[in-house]
Amino acid sequence: MKANAARVNDAIVRLLPLLLGVAIVTCGYLWVVQPRLGTYLRTRADVAALTGRVRTLQQITERSRALPPPDMEPSMRDFETHMSHKDKVADVAAALAKAVLDSAPPDMLRGFAIETGERLQQAGGTGGRGVPGMTPGTTGEASDPRVLLFAVPVSYTPVRVTFESTFEAAANFLWRVRDLPTAVEIRSATMTRGLPLMKVDVLIRVFQRGDGGGAVPAIPAGGPSSASSGPTAPRVAQSPGAGG
Repeated sequence: MKANAARVNDAIVRLLPLLLGVAIVTCGYLWVVQPRLGTYLRTRADVAALTGRVRTLQQITERSRALPPPDMEPSMRDFETHMSHKDKVADVAAALAKAVLDSAPPDMLRGFAIETGERLQQAGGTGGRGVPGMTPGTTGEASDPRVLLFAVPVSYTPVRVTFESTFEAAANFLWRVRDLPTAVEIRSATMTRGLPLMKVDVLIRVFQRGDGGGAVPAIPAGGPSSASSGPTAPRVAQSPGAGG
């Protein structure tokens, strides 16, 4: 027993420097080498990703240099074709009323009304040169800075359409809005589920180029207000002050 213990002690004494060296190397790798190695690998991956992005941006830049300068004449012709210089509010209201009456079943149409607000006109008619304001109406409409981007004075009139009908009628009405006598913008469209009908509230901006002065005209007597009678007949109203 004593001989075996002596041999074990001698082996431990001989292996102790080796074990100590292994422990020192292991600790040095875990505390010094491994963090730096991980940082290096992450940095190399970032450099590779950024190099790919730089190459992509260079290719995009080279392709963009070959593009011709923009031609404004077709855009202006398209603008003049689709945006009328005449007041088309009454025509748009008549088209909207026809779209609603053609889309909704007669026995499933309630609370149909078309309301027009005051026109919002560029102050001074600078047509985007400078920073003019807008002359707001009385419908709570805020001035739209996009109007100042046009090369000519542009005004717009808010028109609100409300009615209660089926979902199919609302979808058909919105589909028909695409073909109107002047350029318009669907500012908002809200459909509220109800029983048995769905309430539809659509706010449309009717654009007009040029001077655009004057008050918003009322819907003529032979227009959509007389298209039908009874509880489903449309009501065309103006905001207070719109008639002068």
